[in-house]
Amino acid sequence: MKTKQLLRQVSEHYYGLTVLLFYVSFLTPLNLSLPLLSVFAWVCLVPLFVYIHNKPLKEVYITSFITGLFGFGVVYYWMGDFGQALWYGKVVIVALIIPCISVFFATKILVAEYFSRKFEALRLVIYPAVWICFDWIQTIGTMAFPWNFLGYTQYPFVNFIQIASITGIYGITFIIVFANISIAELIQAKLFNSNYRPALLACIVAVCVVIASSMYGVLRLHNHPVSKNSHIRVAMVQSCFSPWENWTQNKYFYLDILKTLTQQAMQHEPDIIVWSESATLEDISYSYFNGNLNHFEEEVLALAAENRVPLLTGEIGIVEDVVNRRFYPQNSMVLINPARQVVDTYAKIHLVPFGEWFPYGQLFPFVNDIIDAFGGSNFMPGDSPRIFAIGSFRCAPLICYENIFHTLCRHYANAGIDFYVNITNLLWTENPVGPMQHFYFSVFRAIENGIWFVSAGNSGFTALIDPYGRITTSVPLMEKTYCVGEMDITQNTKTVYRYIGDSLLYISFAFVCILLAIVTGKRFLTMKRKR
Repeated sequence: MKTKQLLRQVSEHYYGLTVLLFYVSFLTPLNLSLPLLSVFAWVCLVPLFVYIHNKPLKEVYITSFITGLFGFGVVYYWMGDFGQALWYGKVVIVALIIPCISVFFATKILVAEYFSRKFEALRLVIYPAVWICFDWIQTIGTMAFPWNFLGYTQYPFVNFIQIASITGIYGITFIIVFANISIAELIQAKLFNSNYRPALLACIVAVCVVIASSMYGVLRLHNHPVSKNSHIRVAMVQSCFSPWENWTQNKYFYLDILKTLTQQAMQHEPDIIVWSESATLEDISYSYFNGNLNHFEEEVLALAAENRVPLLTGEIGIVEDVVNRRFYPQNSMVLINPARQVVDTYAKIHLVPFGEWFPYGQLFPFVNDIIDAFGGSNFMPGDSPRIFAIGSFRCAPLICYENIFHTLCRHYANAGIDFYVNITNLLWTENPVGPMQHFYFSVFRAIENGIWFVSAGNSGFTALIDPYGRITTSVPLMEKTYCVGEMDITQNTKTVYRYIGDSLLYISFAFVCILLAIVTGKRFLTMKRKR
């Protein structure tokens, strides 16, 4: 009897299947060897959508929030590793991040369900339109964290995701959500013996769109095979320096590792050397321009001169407030030329919330105390994008998770760059899920803009991606090694997405605003009649 009751309770909460399907869909390293697991993204929302149909809106929100809490909890649990310096740190980090993501998740479903009930005939379009509008909201502001887009789950299907060269990441997410709500409506119609033809037709449309997109991708890749030509050869050093060890005590030991790996890479005669985000935690550019280089910094400049190759590396930038005599650190990238000169620097614009800064520290000082206890940083963000000139080539610097900001990457592309360089450090987690999730954002940026992408991680994933999202060379995660790849800049292509941008998002916003105007107008007229 108890078993039957337990089974009944489980069956009554079948929306929990969405949590399992989320986990499988986003399980990045496993999906690399078993790419078919990413197919589950096309049905991951179906149990939840079926469950909330015709439920009170309050229950819709609560159920969606709980689903998001557990769903994103199992997908992004690795983020808690950032707090491992304290025994309770992992719990606190997860407790800060996951509920915020879940609030967005539940709110987008609530809004979509609300409008769908007002305009039932448009339900299948309302859901994906509202969905990508909320995804966009996650990309703006000082606390932006657009990590959980459904479209990113499709990275194993290189043919299909070529459609990003037209629609961007929002287009792929739109199609996935459209498929999920269509399948959910078809199941709902079958369960209650209602008219299932519209939902069946929508499912057929979704299948046709996927097939057509994949055929477009096959044709696109066939017309642009992997190039064997080389215009620039790049060497990326994967140093695997632990962020939990004392930099000051170990920096010369680290420098020896960098020198060794760089010299090994030099045997391949690269045109540029790239070190990771945390390869140096010195203020190289500030010291250089103030004529106050220390021995470590002198050694780094000398290495570039000795090898006669430009060097790109992470550093700690310094902003000086002359009036108040204060100095503010920045997470920066520096370009050093073979003449031992600091040519250019770039300060990271999009800082990781809580990890690299908390802009509301004056209002919530206890949060700053927690971040400091975890060993987090308090950087000042950069104020503008910057393009590095390396010989006759133009390079777009990206630091850490800036590869997730598609509008920034599109800005660079339209400014006429030849390739992106993304330096990262994710060794604060030894879980392979995080670095791989982060890396595959770069695949989409390369496809969207038709430009080569260099990814140099402290622990990985270190690789070179061609303008069509194909990984041309890479090295394993968590190994002290280097990676050398060749770029044929003539393969860079001007994509439709670079011209039209996120047009699908703009159309969706206009559509949602029209629905909002109609609902508001009706409510106003109703109130007027009552008066």
